[in-house]
Amino acid sequence: MPSLKLSDIRASNAAWKPAYIPVAIFVGGTSGIGQAVAETFARHTNGNAHIVLIGRNRTAAESILSKLPSPPKESPNLAREFMSCDLTRVPNVHEIAAALFKRFPQGINFLFLTAGAMSLSGLDLNEDGIDKQLASLYYSKWAFISDLLPALRAAQAAEQDARVSAIHTAGRGGPVDLCDIGLVDTMTNLGLTTAGKLISHVSSYQDLMVESFGERNSSITFAHAFPGTVDTPIMKASPSRILRMVYPIRYLLVPPLWWAISPEECGEKQLYGLLNAPAGASRISGDGTAMGPNGQNDETWAEARERLWAHTEEVVGKSVST
Repeated sequence: MPSLKLSDIRASNAAWKPAYIPVAIFVGGTSGIGQAVAETFARHTNGNAHIVLIGRNRTAAESILSKLPSPPKESPNLAREFMSCDLTRVPNVHEIAAALFKRFPQGINFLFLTAGAMSLSGLDLNEDGIDKQLASLYYSKWAFISDLLPALRAAQAAEQDARVSAIHTAGRGGPVDLCDIGLVDTMTNLGLTTAGKLISHVSSYQDLMVESFGERNSSITFAHAFPGTVDTPIMKASPSRILRMVYPIRYLLVPPLWWAISPEECGEKQLYGLLNAPAGASRISGDGTAMGPNGQNDETWAEARERLWAHTEEVVGKSVST
């Protein structure tokens, strides 16, 4: 599918006028791509939406929320909220998701999952026995979707949008190592030479995640998206000392950053992509268009989907809030 002009994407987003007041949750919405998508969403709804940012930086969240378009006079009590959550622990996700469902029992329309972590430090287990980086990149996303399915279903039953976007590395995945489901071996031996395997697998895991949820909930939209090359502070905020050190010279080490799109442009394209994605599972490219499914020529893809679902269900199920 040919790329669309940014002006056409903006016009399409501006033309979206929901007949209801949407509820939008932005996990990782306190910086980078998550912040950009939240700001884009608020702008195109003219502030007529419930907006909740989830992350760790309250100061950043409050600054972002204060600059969003104000709710209209006829709806002054629309949510502009921040909920603190350390995504390296799945029990925190269960707690926040339960609070969200209690806050919005009528339904949640949009769930953007943009939180990311970048580290070369290798296996780093949390109190639940889960690697912290994988908890942030994958397990927390799966848990948010699973826990908020009742709210998404409620929105869909009311004939409203019910859409989920995991924005990460769509199109960067490959075959799944069936002997290392959970990537413990990969994380144990993580380094510059094996980081590619981690990126590929986390990408494929999220492809498989949206496929599995879409298969079980065919009237709800589940998308895995690639944001394009965007200059964000993810390296600056990394727990990896090496990545923090190279952040000031990132343009020299990563030449594509010279052609990076702005967070604002990314926000427009990601909103457009999700608004136009079909029900079920899909993948969205960096320009906001559909890119087709993964694993079409992989004979082990279906098995990987089943085994990853069973593995994740067990891991997330054990990590209950106490």
